[in-house]
Amino acid sequence: MSVRRALALVAPIAALLAFAAPSAMAAPPGFAFLEVPATARGAAMGGAYSALARGVDAAFWNPAGLSDVNGTQVSATHIEWIQGLKHDQFALAGQLFGGGLAASVRAMYSQPIDERDDLGNLVGSFGAHDLEFQLGYGWHAPGGTSWGITSQAVRERIANEAATTWSVGAGGIWSPKRFSNMRVSASANHLGPSARYTVDGQQGAPVNLPASLQSGFSVHKALGKSYSLESAFEARMTRGRQAVLAVGGELASTVGASLRMGVREGDDLTNFSAGLGYVVGGFGVDYAWVPSKLDLGDTHRFSVNARF
Repeated sequence: MSVRRALALVAPIAALLAFAAPSAMAAPPGFAFLEVPATARGAAMGGAYSALARGVDAAFWNPAGLSDVNGTQVSATHIEWIQGLKHDQFALAGQLFGGGLAASVRAMYSQPIDERDDLGNLVGSFGAHDLEFQLGYGWHAPGGTSWGITSQAVRERIANEAATTWSVGAGGIWSPKRFSNMRVSASANHLGPSARYTVDGQQGAPVNLPASLQSGFSVHKALGKSYSLESAFEARMTRGRQAVLAVGGELASTVGASLRMGVREGDDLTNFSAGLGYVVGGFGVDYAWVPSKLDLGDTHRFSVNARF
């Protein structure tokens, strides 16, 4: 990989991140549901997935991968999260204007939470949810590169109070001719203004988006006639968080079955994940097991995807 090509891929995205990030860069961000690794396949590989994601799954990882949308594709993921929280993702993608266009939504929501007065008496219940609506587009470009852009509307609600904002993102992927089994990626996500809650007519403190910059690469290797190995490395920097390093691997067979594993360093919640997948025809199902290192309970993630 030449230095010039690497800079051409990473520099514009890094500049976007620097321009969009507010001065309170060190403050922990809100909208934490946007930091949850999307799709069971990506989660099973420890989140080292932005260089591997192709087609509809790329909507949640790196929009440049939408350039590989083939026909009409759908993807849906359900996560049983900590303490009764649930996390759902859905994306629909198709070919348009010479590239791939995707619309997606992800949501995290809670079971009813008891509401009590100052004396501790039960007076009812309330709920909480987070929502993101996104449009993304990716296209192929000369030199073995692909590019993509996204725009999002993001909302967070607790009981009757809500905070809303918007964001944008961009990504690039390079597949060098000399190393046809390698993909190098970089992307910036959730670049946008802070949101604020308004309580009793007064605006609260800013709630920052988890603006991030991530970069990595993946390598595909055939293991005889029946198996192949995908390996990936990724580094992610998120506003107000320490950097996360992720390494993932996937052993796939020609019959459609896959075994996956991932390791993360710098993540406060988990450092290991594993999972399975199976593809037949245009239909696939994936499972990821992500244990918590804070004794908050394991999470189980299920994804289905289809191509028509």
